[in-house]
Amino acid sequence: MNLSTLSDSAFDVVFFTVGRLRRLALAALIAIGFYPHLANGNGVKAGPFEIEFRSERNFAVSSNMNPFKLYKQARYKLLHNGRPVSFSPNSTDGGKRNWLAGDLLEAHFLYSNGTPVVLVCTETGTYLVNDQNGKPVVQRLHEQPTKRFQFLDSAAGQPGELQELNAGPNADAMGRDLGKTGTLMLLPDLNGILDLSTLEFRIYNALKLHKWVYDDPDFGGFSFDESPTGQARVWWPAKRQFALVRYKYVGSARLFAFELVDLKTDTAYFVPFDLNQTRLTALGDITPAWMNHHFQWNGDKLSLKMDQKSLPWIGSLNAAPYGHFNYNLQPVTPEMQKVLMKFLVENFGAVADGSKQMSHVTGLTIQGKPFKLNYYDTGQTVVLEPEYGSPRALTLQIAEQFNHELAQGNHQALFTQFRPGGFSQ
Repeated sequence: MNLSTLSDSAFDVVFFTVGRLRRLALAALIAIGFYPHLANGNGVKAGPFEIEFRSERNFAVSSNMNPFKLYKQARYKLLHNGRPVSFSPNSTDGGKRNWLAGDLLEAHFLYSNGTPVVLVCTETGTYLVNDQNGKPVVQRLHEQPTKRFQFLDSAAGQPGELQELNAGPNADAMGRDLGKTGTLMLLPDLNGILDLSTLEFRIYNALKLHKWVYDDPDFGGFSFDESPTGQARVWWPAKRQFALVRYKYVGSARLFAFELVDLKTDTAYFVPFDLNQTRLTALGDITPAWMNHHFQWNGDKLSLKMDQKSLPWIGSLNAAPYGHFNYNLQPVTPEMQKVLMKFLVENFGAVADGSKQMSHVTGLTIQGKPFKLNYYDTGQTVVLEPEYGSPRALTLQIAEQFNHELAQGNHQALFTQFRPGGFSQ
């Protein structure tokens, strides 16, 4: 019997579930005629698979203790050639009928050698589904649902961004293509890597050891960061190694190091580096070219080039908090704000807006679009910040042109040294 059809003549009720008990509670409620509302959305198809969105409304106790507060949660259903795929921890046969097996937390498309497969999360784990000889085959990767993913080789062969798997309760979140170019998919919550060329999943001890590591002597005092700050930065296919950034505090000083995860040996090692020597102003500026300039390989171990000449300081578009697109110059003296303002006037027709003037902020209009030019003494930072409605393309154009000047050696005397805390963002 279809839950969506039943919902037309049913009403919502209060029930509380925890973890895997949710399925049992839901089954009991169905038996007596009480159940949440499930609204089917249009399916998204790829190959023999179709992912159907089902918006579920439940009651919950809100922060103000209102027991009748409704919230919406996304649920999914996976079809193979029009038939529901079943998920059971003890079975690989996705065609076998299973009570409530279609109630999925997540379902998204991946591609193995150009053929669509589906990554699925349920309350009993994380699964991968592929088609074999016209039948759905279910592979259970882990007993818990994963929440994040990152490809090691999706951005011109280098790591893509660490992303949240849960895209929200709306229909446009269903059936996302998580990536058609990446092959090695890092699933941090599962401590493993999925090889989409072979559909093999391997759990690594080197990744397991990361859990809840803080100021650990076995890690040289460096801490593990589970946020996007701690994502994989550079991937070396020939070495089967990728680099992540770690830091630790010694007094007020923040020290940085790369952690190299070796997939051949399932081990990890650390390579400390100095921000002022390497001129690194944002983690997003770590590229293979930057790594090749400052680091070298000794066999299968990465090491810092001790006597390498530093590159010129330049600005960054990767230093802003999430969701912003600022042009950031650090560490600089206050004079840099005036120099950048002069450059904007001469090259982009910038006009100061006196109504937005403050001691450290210059309001201005560039090609009819509002911006702010700030200097922050605590971080020794000049930030060109586009306000709402200002196109990113204009900020990018400004950054490229001023960075070109800096790369030629201009204005380098206006840069200083990072304070003990390192870069500001």
